[in-house]
Amino acid sequence: MKDNRYGAAIFDLDGTLLDTSPGIFGSVRFAEKSLGLDPIDDELLKEFLGPPPSKMYAKFHGLSEEDALRATKAHRQYGMERAIYEAEVYAEIPGALDTLREAGVKLAVATLKQQRIAEKILKLHDLDRYFEVIIGMNEAESMTKADTIRKAVMLMEQPSAVMIGDSEYDRAGALEAGVDFIGVTYGFGFSPENSYPFMTAETPKDISKLICSCY
Repeated sequence: MKDNRYGAAIFDLDGTLLDTSPGIFGSVRFAEKSLGLDPIDDELLKEFLGPPPSKMYAKFHGLSEEDALRATKAHRQYGMERAIYEAEVYAEIPGALDTLREAGVKLAVATLKQQRIAEKILKLHDLDRYFEVIIGMNEAESMTKADTIRKAVMLMEQPSAVMIGDSEYDRAGALEAGVDFIGVTYGFGFSPENSYPFMTAETPKDISKLICSCY
């Protein structure tokens, strides 16, 4: 246990634990329809995989902060009512989480999904049982990725932590929060065909190999 590379592993949710892309794309279309916005091109939908949705609505629709928050509220509504049922757990994730927990690694989630949505989707897919801490976006939509990571580290009382995520946004948050980073190449943002200046995992099992001493 003491030989693990890290004492705690903090997971992103979208594109790392679950493939949530269908629900996120549906959330965008629902928000656009709710506010009477012209739909963005399909190829731009992937830009919503990672960053806070309020920033993306402001960017692609030129909305004011107030209207971007209105769009985000509709986005979250779809997320709670429908998108959570449109997600799928990546096949090796439960096994990787079992391995890490059995090795004594503390587990947490740090996501920009709203707190109640994150908790509900993890419970629905039977993943909540693995995590000591689940940190999501606050009601004011004011947290950054680094904020969620810092809060997870603080609540776990474990300074030796690593962030696992699938996007540059996750990596930047880890850097700002002062923790190491593992990028997964099976998610939305990183490709297994590219080289990166950080540790990468092609499969969930590779994550546990990089963290614990059980191999």
